[in-house]
Amino acid sequence: MSEILVNSELLSLSYLPEKLLFRDKEIAQLKTNIHNFVNTIIIGPCGCGKTSIVKRVLLTNNSKKAFACYIDCAIYQTTYSILKEIVPRSEFIFYRSNYELIKELIKQTKERMFIVCLDNFECMEDYSLISKFLSMGICIILISDSEESLALLTENIRSNLNIIRVQPYSLEQTLEILKERAEKSLAKWSYSEAILKKIAEKVKGNIALGINALKISALNAQNKGKKSIEDSELPEIEDCPVKLSFDEKILFRILQEWKSLPARRLYDFYIQNTKHPKSERSFRNYMESLCSKGLVKAIGEKRGRVYEIVEVEENAVGKD
Repeated sequence: MSEILVNSELLSLSYLPEKLLFRDKEIAQLKTNIHNFVNTIIIGPCGCGKTSIVKRVLLTNNSKKAFACYIDCAIYQTTYSILKEIVPRSEFIFYRSNYELIKELIKQTKERMFIVCLDNFECMEDYSLISKFLSMGICIILISDSEESLALLTENIRSNLNIIRVQPYSLEQTLEILKERAEKSLAKWSYSEAILKKIAEKVKGNIALGINALKISALNAQNKGKKSIEDSELPEIEDCPVKLSFDEKILFRILQEWKSLPARRLYDFYIQNTKHPKSERSFRNYMESLCSKGLVKAIGEKRGRVYEIVEVEENAVGKD
């Protein structure tokens, strides 16, 4: 069998290149913000390099006085799990409560500076934790795909954030990045610039989609015993789906079934449909998140509030 994919690691979504092409401006701005302890929120569409920008800056942060931590809130959603990721050496100590973790974190912030990145922060169960971090003097970096996620934050938090907006890659930039990755990961003569351009045109600036499509194309051709990638090996490419937490998916599916429900009844259905239901406060946060993502609309205020589904394409919402 012909080997086309000679270094699959370079086409994995977790791979961080030594140099991020076309993101010098954003990297420089974030470095300046961190150096001056300016809190930041980075907003941009899927696949525009937001996470890579932050990881590159944090990895090159040579300050021994500051402790830097990256957390993906799509994975660590609860206050306890987030705090456990931040507090150094917490894996060796049993903390019985959020209070004990916060107390320890306050103690450590007096000894050194902390830089905390919360990626996909809209998946957090309790956004008030961000306020607590700010009050401790922790330098915060938030990352989100959606401009609407700002609405999930209090005015006090928003006023403490500097916004870095990252634009999608242009067609030319996407093609240049795909060329660089292909040269390092695929066998020579196993692809053409025309194939790379077709992928670049399909992904519309989403480099994560493009790199994944290139990997799948190479594997498809390799499994067929071909020496090079042809048009027939290119996968179907969908736009970036909306990211929903586990609980948001449950609430969204309930509303898909009923179309419209009073808040109280929706919460009751939610309790019935999950083994570990969250508090009413978390429920309200989930619904605010769904509204900010354009999937649900809220009608009325407080106790009289009704939530209605907003009809969207089936593939617009990320699946389990």
